[in-house]
Amino acid sequence: MGKQALLMVIGYSLIFLLSGAMMSNSSVDAFRNAMNYYEGNITRDIAISAANMGANYIFVNKPLMNSNPWWNGWTTPVSYNGGTFTVTMDSVQDMYGKWGRIRMIATAHYGDSTYTVTVLYHPSQFSKFCMYAGAMGGTYFEPSDSVFGPCHIEGTLNYGNPGGGPQTYGAYFGGKVTTKNGIAALTNPAKLPTFAQGREDGVSIPLSLNTAQLVTEAGANKFDGSGGDLYLTLKDDSVSWKRSKTGPVTTQLLSTIAPNGVIVIDKGTLYLQGELSTRLTVASLRTSGSSGGSVVIKDNVTYKTDPRIDPLCHAMLGVVGYGTISIDTTSAHNNFTVQGSMYSQTDGVQVVNYNSRPRGNLYVLGGWIAPKIYATSNGTTAGLPVNVTYDERFRVDAPPYFPGTNGYEILAWYE
Repeated sequence: MGKQALLMVIGYSLIFLLSGAMMSNSSVDAFRNAMNYYEGNITRDIAISAANMGANYIFVNKPLMNSNPWWNGWTTPVSYNGGTFTVTMDSVQDMYGKWGRIRMIATAHYGDSTYTVTVLYHPSQFSKFCMYAGAMGGTYFEPSDSVFGPCHIEGTLNYGNPGGGPQTYGAYFGGKVTTKNGIAALTNPAKLPTFAQGREDGVSIPLSLNTAQLVTEAGANKFDGSGGDLYLTLKDDSVSWKRSKTGPVTTQLLSTIAPNGVIVIDKGTLYLQGELSTRLTVASLRTSGSSGGSVVIKDNVTYKTDPRIDPLCHAMLGVVGYGTISIDTTSAHNNFTVQGSMYSQTDGVQVVNYNSRPRGNLYVLGGWIAPKIYATSNGTTAGLPVNVTYDERFRVDAPPYFPGTNGYEILAWYE
């Protein structure tokens, strides 16, 4: 029995020793995991802080905009919160091979840990708005009005019931709304509009038209108003054009006449209609003098395939005018469609003879950007009530060289 007892004591001792060793190893592993978790969190926090500081620098200084120089980042390690970080910058192409996007890489080190945040920026362009208006003056959003995409008012957003009586519902804004000076009721009592994605006041985004860039990109195919106006008919991937209403017609592939996706007339009037299957910006500018710069839409302007139905739709149109964009159709049908983002630098979109022309509808898929908002119908028997639907592609993309806000936006954030 003594020998057996001794063996049992030795056996239990070995078991306890092994258990102790295993428990010790587990404690060490737990401590090591806790330290790694701690270091990892600190490193991630440093990288995110560095990315946010870089984002603030880009927001304030806007590389290569407003005469600002390119910014290389903080390439020498910067001490921060017990660790270090670097921020590097490079320019990258978009999906169409165009430069202008910025990639910022923030890398943090803390102890043995490393963490990287990559942020992709792209130039902010006015096509991101479903509706943009300057100071609204005497215009206002009625209770039945709806805007289903991002909206900005560079002034005070006016709303209310023009009849002066109580409202049972208010205007509906389906996208985020920003204003420079807040909102003001037209009549009292008035029901507050619905801001489904929120509202932010105190935001100023003045209109900015870079005529030099559009002229440069149009190159040798820029038309001069001294040679007459420009009549354009879009035909899929081609365009027919003439310099007067009865002049000779020339038809060319858009890849030939507009290799950069831009067609410009300077100091003349642009007349537009047709169907498009590629990316294009058409512009009527006034780089000097006091004449020209207007656009007249003579009939439907549409894409060959509807991007709301076909996710592979490549077509994207920008219509840019220094002055007025007029809906002045002479076609027999009463309903008209404009697919694209319309931008007026100094005026707005007007329906000619809105208070006397046969009543119909104006359907817009894209955006309406202008400092002035005009009535498009008399409210009952004549004109073209407007339905503006946002093209969701414009949240992250834009027609070629469409006017920009002179700023950048975060397109993607990778960790």
